Amino acid sequence: MTTTELPETYYADTPMRSGRTAAVEYLRKPGPVYRVGSMWLITSYEGVRYAQKNPDLFSSAKAFDGIVNMIQMIPIAIDPPKHADYRRILDPMFGPKRMAAMDADFRAQLRGHIDAFAPLGRCDVVADLSYKFPTQAILTLFGLPLEHLPKFLDWVTGIIKGSDIASLGQNQPPHVIDCAMGLFGFLAEQLEIKRTHRGDDMLSSILALDGDEAWTDAEILGLCFLIILAGLDTVTGAIGFSLLTLANDPVLRRRLIDDASLIPPFVEEMLRLDGPVPGVPRVTTADVEVEGVLIPANSQVMLMLFTANREGPRAHEMDLTAKATHLGFGGGIHRCLGSHLARRELRLTIEEFHARIPDYRQAGEATVLWPAGTFGLESLPLEFEPC
Repeated sequence: MTTTELPETYYADTPMRSGRTAAVEYLRKPGPVYRVGSMWLITSYEGVRYAQKNPDLFSSAKAFDGIVNMIQMIPIAIDPPKHADYRRILDPMFGPKRMAAMDADFRAQLRGHIDAFAPLGRCDVVADLSYKFPTQAILTLFGLPLEHLPKFLDWVTGIIKGSDIASLGQNQPPHVIDCAMGLFGFLAEQLEIKRTHRGDDMLSSILALDGDEAWTDAEILGLCFLIILAGLDTVTGAIGFSLLTLANDPVLRRRLIDDASLIPPFVEEMLRLDGPVPGVPRVTTADVEVEGVLIPANSQVMLMLFTANREGPRAHEMDLTAKATHLGFGGGIHRCLGSHLARRELRLTIEEFHARIPDYRQAGEATVLWPAGTFGLESLPLEFEPC
């Protein structure tokens, strides 16, 4: 198959303002595998799955070489076999049972945010809810005092607002560096406190490891940075797109209110149709053929999750009866570590929002941020009866 080569501007010119369906069709048009500037795009489901199943050929670690000098993000910047050692320890810490134990805290946090704007009859979902709650959830996961939320938000916003985590550490503005160093110093300080004040949280569990399983401070901080950089804007975007969809589809919204069992499949379909992660980077370790196209060794590759998720005759339609086979959380050995946490945050947000505000409508433009590290909304103004 002949290799299609396009200028870098092709990707940046993706027509996001015309909707996600138009964007998918635009990016699929050149073929299942093609080159844009120096980056190869794999847009088909089969092509993406092939890359995910062959981490020896598609290295995640090499894709993050640009930030290793700053901090090695654990475990996404680690290839096999060491990667399996980290996941063996981390997967139970992020499992469904551990996440379920935080339900009461998460619901209380959500109610606190909703209580602040419900009497006003209006809110901006992004500013008032979807950026604050996921950050608060991370503090809870880490077992850190919630009074640190304002400065934590400032640092996180400074680092990842409109940035691509794969480019961190490469010619970043002084403000981004200052925020990264501030967050790094804060986390290092909190680790020292945790050593003598353990709790029932993720950081305490890792600090309790001993012998051959013990982690260095650098490894723990690398994990923290990964969770922060990869787990905040993504959930923020997913909450925004979910409430945008429901604000403009009162019939669907009423179905979820009347039957809460439909919320989990709704979440899965939102992650498939409007997932916040456009793609994930890899670097080839050898010449490899994908969908009949030869990608040379040492090539930068982007696995396009959001195009791979929309294949088939009804791929652009929401189906609450469909089996969840989407790639919104990636796949293979690097499947998203925090998928259970993200699902819970999304489900609880919808449940608590509807419990207080069942009827709402969009009250202004919701602008999609593109291109960026993740899909997201700049703002989402809603209006409703004060309650």
